[in-house]
Amino acid sequence: MTLMNGERIATKRRGVLVWLAAMVNALLLAVMLATPVTAQSLPGTDASADDAPAAEEVPPDPLGRRTPRGMVDGLIGALAAEDYEKAARFLDLSGIAPALRDSRGPALALALETALDRLGGILPTYRLSTDPEGQTGDALPPDQDAFAFVKTDDTMTELLAHRVPDDGAETDGMIWLVAPDTLELVAGVTRNLSATLVDRWTPEGLQGLRLFGVPAGHWIGILVAAAAAIVLARLLTLAGLWLLARFWRPLRHGHARRVARALLVPLGLFVACWIFNGLMLAIGISVVARAVLAPGVEIVAYLSLAWLAWRGVNAAAVISLDAMSRRGRLGGVSVVTLAKRAALLLIVVIAAIAIAGSLGLNLTGWLAALGIGGLAFALGAQKTIEQFVGSVSIIADQPIRIGDFCSAGGVVGTVEDIGMRSTRIRTLARTTVTIPNGNLSQSQIENFATRDRFLFNPLLMLVLDTSPGQMRTILANMRRMLEDDPRVFEGPRVSFKEYGDSSLNVEIFAYVLAADYGASMAVVEDLNLAIMDIVHDAGSRFAVPSRLIYAPPGSGDDAPDNMARAAE
Repeated sequence: MTLMNGERIATKRRGVLVWLAAMVNALLLAVMLATPVTAQSLPGTDASADDAPAAEEVPPDPLGRRTPRGMVDGLIGALAAEDYEKAARFLDLSGIAPALRDSRGPALALALETALDRLGGILPTYRLSTDPEGQTGDALPPDQDAFAFVKTDDTMTELLAHRVPDDGAETDGMIWLVAPDTLELVAGVTRNLSATLVDRWTPEGLQGLRLFGVPAGHWIGILVAAAAAIVLARLLTLAGLWLLARFWRPLRHGHARRVARALLVPLGLFVACWIFNGLMLAIGISVVARAVLAPGVEIVAYLSLAWLAWRGVNAAAVISLDAMSRRGRLGGVSVVTLAKRAALLLIVVIAAIAIAGSLGLNLTGWLAALGIGGLAFALGAQKTIEQFVGSVSIIADQPIRIGDFCSAGGVVGTVEDIGMRSTRIRTLARTTVTIPNGNLSQSQIENFATRDRFLFNPLLMLVLDTSPGQMRTILANMRRMLEDDPRVFEGPRVSFKEYGDSSLNVEIFAYVLAADYGASMAVVEDLNLAIMDIVHDAGSRFAVPSRLIYAPPGSGDDAPDNMARAAE
């Protein structure tokens, strides 16, 4: 349990680092993918000599109408500036006689703004394509895209834009304009509209005041709607938790209760975004204000979802680690840790992609750049990929686990962490050694923690003058002592192995049953003391390595009996 608590604390600390590193990596990847890729001619070749004629570049539209998203942004900007003549340039007036366009165009632009203010709004930014070809994969024709909606006769109707040639350009460029059918629809639904709630609640002194193209009263309504959304979301999430707890008992206490409480804040923030959008539409906030706030609200919603998923993954990891600790399944710690980090990284990547879409960045171009930049990225990241594959191999095969004492890559110590790139080992000298997982997966690993018993294999050297009777007594007593000790695995062997140069060698081969290395050393100490008592009681003793040297007759005057004994 101590190991698991320490690992949990370390995991929380590393979580912050993982988040920061993941955000930096995502930013660097975004910058890399967003960098435009240009083709260059090979040295010594003339690009102009190509048989195929170069494609004529379409000049940019000064109003930004080349894409549906650009058309909407330009239209909202013109409406915010109350420049309805400019707003009319975003409408397809081809169905109106040329002589009437100067008068009917601004009127239709005002009608479109009124319809969006009181009956609908602009679609979410992720549905507004930044591709000149428009949105693909929907049920509309290729040259049509939905950009807004209005409520008519209790049904939601999408307003359409279509792609037409730019008559004012010098080339055959295509632009997006509000379709004539949409203009006819908004002209009909705006004939008998009453004032919105926010307009009726606005004090008379503020009715003529506008800030950033939006009536001042609408900004007050936005603040009130935001506060109401936060309060309502908090009440709804607390009420939902209370109802769930009544029907599901685990939510009343323990881990489930703490996890649910941790998820309430991000969940409430996400719900508040939906309520806020609904309240702004219900009280009739200006479409200009809603269009300006839409990307920010979407980003807050995406961040709240990412926050919710982040907390959920961390909570699931903590619960899994606690369950494994209670059941003694420490082998799953590394799996849970790696899975958690991979899930958190995936959350960051998905959130970054969603936020980029809300900001209007062209993700299609980014993904297309992967085809060209993927090779360079793979070459630069091959070592990182190698380490990650090595970590997967270690997690899958589990030659070592967190907390194991092992010898890996020439390093002896305790495994403290198995990460996505490297493994950290605490040595006996209390230093920390980090080994890349790619190298570790290819090295020889000796795991001492998986031992079910410890080898006890001493070689005892008795003096040469030990008698046969003493030797038989020593052997019999040692066998009896080992067999009677419950801490010794069954089948111990004691044998008179050989005659040594200066001793009679007795070998013991047995296994000690112990929970860990420290406990085994205590058992070995008791066995060694018992062996000393057996040898002493038998009248023998342990031999000291020595050698007899015999001198031939007449080799020395001081050698008694022509023989000298020297101990080495």
